[in-house]
Amino acid sequence: MHNLSNQIPVFPLSGVLLLPSGSLPLNIFEPRYISMINYSLSHDKLIGMIQPKNENSKELFNLGCVGKITTYNETDDNRYIISLKGLSKFKIISEIQHSEVFRLFNIEYVKKENDFNKFDNKIFNKQRFIEKIKFFFKKKGFVVNLDSFDQINNKSLVIMIAMICPFSVNEKQALLECKNINTLANTIISLFDFELNRINNYETIN
Repeated sequence: MHNLSNQIPVFPLSGVLLLPSGSLPLNIFEPRYISMINYSLSHDKLIGMIQPKNENSKELFNLGCVGKITTYNETDDNRYIISLKGLSKFKIISEIQHSEVFRLFNIEYVKKENDFNKFDNKIFNKQRFIEKIKFFFKKKGFVVNLDSFDQINNKSLVIMIAMICPFSVNEKQALLECKNINTLANTIISLFDFELNRINNYETIN
C-alpha cells in the first residue's frame, strides 16, 4: 500500500461495514461530510470507514477500512451519492488537528498477509454457506432475492454477506478484525448460528 496516502479523512458510521474488495454505496448529506467528500475528491479520493465505539461517541475503534470513491453524483438538493471500493484495512495512529469540520487521521495499512486477499476455496463449503444465509434471512423475515447467490464467486459472496447482514456494531467489528477471508466466512456462520439459537429460544419461551 505504498502508493496510498497515510493521511486520510475518516467517516465514523455506526453499524456500517466496509471490507477490502467490497463496494459500499453512501448517501452523503450532512454539511461536514459534504466537506469531507470535497476534500477527498480534491486529493486522492480516499475515505476511511470506521465505527464509533458507542453511539454519538468520538471514541473510535482502532481498526477500519480505507475505501476509494469510484463513482459519485451531486444531486440537485446538494447531496452526494457515492460508491466506495474497499482497498485495505487500516489502523489509526493519531488524529490530525486541522481547520476542517471533519476528522483527519494519520494511519497505517494492515499488511497483506492479514488482509482479505487470499481465499482457500478448498475449505469453503459454498452450499452450506448459502443454506445458512437463506435460513437466517427467512427467520429474520427479510425479503431478499437469493437466486443469484450461486452465480457469485466465493470471495465476493462472503464479503457481500458480511457487509449487508444486520449484525450489531461489535459483531461488525469482529468481522472486520478477522485475519483472513476463510476466518471471515466461519465467523459469519457462527453469528448466524448464535442469532438463530436466540430466535429459537425466544419462540420456545413465548
